[in-house]
Amino acid sequence: MVEVSTFEQQVQLHLSPNRSATWQQTKFLMASFGLFISSIAIAWAFAGAWVILPFAGIEVGLLTLIMYLVSKATYQWQTVLISPQTIFVQCSNGAHLRFPRHDTSLYFFKDTEKKRLPRLVLQTHLQQFELGAFLNADDKQRVHDSLKTTGIMICTNKWW
Repeated sequence: MVEVSTFEQQVQLHLSPNRSATWQQTKFLMASFGLFISSIAIAWAFAGAWVILPFAGIEVGLLTLIMYLVSKATYQWQTVLISPQTIFVQCSNGAHLRFPRHDTSLYFFKDTEKKRLPRLVLQTHLQQFELGAFLNADDKQRVHDSLKTTGIMICTNKWW
């Protein structure tokens, strides 16, 4: 998701992944799956196939771990503040980067062969940073268009 705010001489982009479930909904889904799988495993154990219990426990544990990691990944964000002199990037992991605006370009890399998502990279001759690696293609295009309207130079690997 891309939220664009305009202040006096500044533009702020807030980038975050699309999230379809809250943490409470994810916990409810994990508990539901755990209860369902456990009830089937216990029923098979009473029928004499007790060897299924450890595999059901591993399945519930891995499913819970994967759902937790995916849910945690949807809470990351990046904020890009564009002022007349600087571009300031702040990330949810605590990283803060400052780019001089006149020396910074946005590189828009499109993968023409394997149909991967495009990449947005803010780059100067000293540093580079990928913006919105967690965004979908439409949101990346919106970031591209928003940065283009602010006057940042756009470079691309596909010139035709």
